[in-house]
Amino acid sequence: MATPFVQGRLRGTFLSCEIHTECGHCGQSIRIELNSELNHKILEGPADPLIFVPFVDFDKLKDPSIIDAF
Repeated sequence: MATPFVQGRLRGTFLSCEIHTECGHCGQSIRIELNSELNHKILEGPADPLIFVPFVDFDKLKDPSIIDAF
């Protein structure tokens, strides 16, 4: 599933999703709401979780998509 931001922009509509995950360090449950405007809200877990966003150099990307690169 693409993020609501991508799907919302492609469809021209407002979308949102709820992400259920856990802390990679301590295993604490985390729930995050994310929408097509890139607004987010922490519903459960640490108030300020660290989020990793990989940097992709599209000029050097040889894979068919960024998904394949990871």
